[in-house]
Amino acid sequence: MKAIVLNIGNEVLSGKVVNTNAAFLAQELAKIGVEVEKTVVVGDSEANINQEIDRFKDGDCEILITTGGLGPTHDDLTKEVLMKNLHLEMELNEGAKLILDNYFHGQMAACNLKQAFFPKDAVIIENHLGTADGAIVEQNHKIYIILVGPPFEMMPMVKETVIPYLQKKASVGFISKEYIVMGNGESFFEERLAPFYQEFSELSLAPYASLGKIRYQLIGLEKNRELMGKADSRFRDLMADYIISDQNEEIEEVLVHLLESKHFTIAFGESCTGGMLASKIINVPNASRVIHESLVTYSDESKVRYLGVNPKTLQEYGAVSTETVSEMAEGLFKNTQADVCVTVSGIAGPSGGSERKPVGLVHYAIKLGPKLFLENKVFQGSRDLVRMKATMWILYRVFKLIQNDK
Repeated sequence: MKAIVLNIGNEVLSGKVVNTNAAFLAQELAKIGVEVEKTVVVGDSEANINQEIDRFKDGDCEILITTGGLGPTHDDLTKEVLMKNLHLEMELNEGAKLILDNYFHGQMAACNLKQAFFPKDAVIIENHLGTADGAIVEQNHKIYIILVGPPFEMMPMVKETVIPYLQKKASVGFISKEYIVMGNGESFFEERLAPFYQEFSELSLAPYASLGKIRYQLIGLEKNRELMGKADSRFRDLMADYIISDQNEEIEEVLVHLLESKHFTIAFGESCTGGMLASKIINVPNASRVIHESLVTYSDESKVRYLGVNPKTLQEYGAVSTETVSEMAEGLFKNTQADVCVTVSGIAGPSGGSERKPVGLVHYAIKLGPKLFLENKVFQGSRDLVRMKATMWILYRVFKLIQNDK
């Protein structure tokens, strides 16, 4: 089956809102064998929306998915324009109205009521995080799916309702596996996986690179389930040192789960990352079980005052050095008694570098019990990129060191 994704909204068209919906939908649909043939972005214009609907009706794609334009305001047009185009009358859906009443505790504005109107035979896609439900309607062997625009509302609607619905419609069953890998670049992994591509040419293995990580998606036909099992084992063998998750988890999630399983606490002493490491951990539910305190010691004076770094060390070796992050880690442990102490100091740029210590150089220490690991790495990019790349890499190194600790 083929789909067209139609993202609607002036804010998306102007670039004020980044269109992450298209990427998410393409990834989720690919898992069930639905190919996104194209993605289109239009503003809140009835004429433009109608034009794309008509093109879809005349084409050979079976599924049209829209995002955006389901709100209560006058320029939220998607549902009304689509149903008018399909000559479908809308009526008040009591279930949708009840959800709205409960959301607003009986104090709903009059303009919100339009969000409860749908065609009689529509499948309602409940939105548990907002006020606008979506819907699925079928007409002339075509499937029309309307979804909200905000990603945090739209994503669960897709996973909970849209994907199961389309799976039942698909004529050919697909199965998929996902792996998140870290620790090296795409070209390195491409060479490492060369024998895999030759051995499992009947299957699709696609990499999706993003900051500090790569998501690999393995897709095959249901009839090739046994082959998929062999491919899964082979992939894990080849990539054992780099896979951090097969559940599409972020590095901070798997690290928190690992720390919890070992009943470890973690603390950070951050300079160039400025709290990013701690913030990543705290974004994960139940973070309070593993992180109790953390420090941002940006200046030399703060490294001395709060982490006990010897001023002579700073004077002789500089803030960005093995010696300094080592003393930072020991001082952090003395203050927190955390099972894992991580300290970092670097040159994020754009200035401050030298031939011996270039911009992007980051030194970090990981104290795991009595063991102290001292490492450094140079990251390329802008100031923000250096800090973000360093954060992702250090979390990965902490995860691997704990995972491999005997």
